[in-house]
Amino acid sequence: MRSHTFRPVLLCAVLLTAMLAGCLGSGEDDENDSPINLVVYYDVTSGVIEETIQNNQQVSEDGVDVVFDYSYTKSTAGDISNFLFNPGDGSTTISVNSADTGEITYTYLTHGMFSASIGAIDDQGNEVFENVTIRIDKQITWGETQTTDPRTMDIEATPDCECPLPQQIQIDSTVTNRDNFGGIGGSPVTVTWYLNNTEGSAAESPPEQIADGQNANWNHSEFAPITGVWTLEVGLNQDQEQVDISHVVRIAYAAEESTTNPFPSDESAP
Repeated sequence: MRSHTFRPVLLCAVLLTAMLAGCLGSGEDDENDSPINLVVYYDVTSGVIEETIQNNQQVSEDGVDVVFDYSYTKSTAGDISNFLFNPGDGSTTISVNSADTGEITYTYLTHGMFSASIGAIDDQGNEVFENVTIRIDKQITWGETQTTDPRTMDIEATPDCECPLPQQIQIDSTVTNRDNFGGIGGSPVTVTWYLNNTEGSAAESPPEQIADGQNANWNHSEFAPITGVWTLEVGLNQDQEQVDISHVVRIAYAAEESTTNPFPSDESAP
């Protein structure tokens, strides 16, 4: 008797659950109901900003260009009116008239793991968006020549977004003890590298002696750096010898960007 009573109740519960699921649906189903078929092609979702600083002056800075082709985006409810792109770096959303162009290009000039979005609006007010994660690293080439008192290099490790922090700061630094009058009268110099964060010292190299006309190198990777401005300092044991300094510093994020969506090579685009 107990089993005959339980089965109808269980069957009703299953049917009720199925009915509720059919009524509520899911986020993906709602998105698929949009009359807009968002088709966007792009070859780049990651890159490296390259900045060059020489003797405390910025020489150049090259950002990362991302290009999105919306030309195959269509709507069954009407005509597409605007294509949209939000970079995720605090900038305002870019909106272009579909009658003018089917492409949006944006240049990133700050590093971070950006949660960007691409979208479209038709002339009936329908809209659709998709997220694209874009990883932007930064590499700084920093140099100073003929110095006896090296400047401090500042390294801004804070990303330009509410996003994961850099995975690491990579340092490749070379100090050269310049030749003195063809090697005559020159003396060795001892160098020590110091990497500091907002809480104090983070890393320090062993002291290394550099003979006249020779150089020394320090390679270091600082993992899981905290936010804020880091500093890279070069300490010398004397101020009678001129040295040249070359730092190459890279602020690198985990490779967790979205996959690219290149234009089909067999011209079978939708």
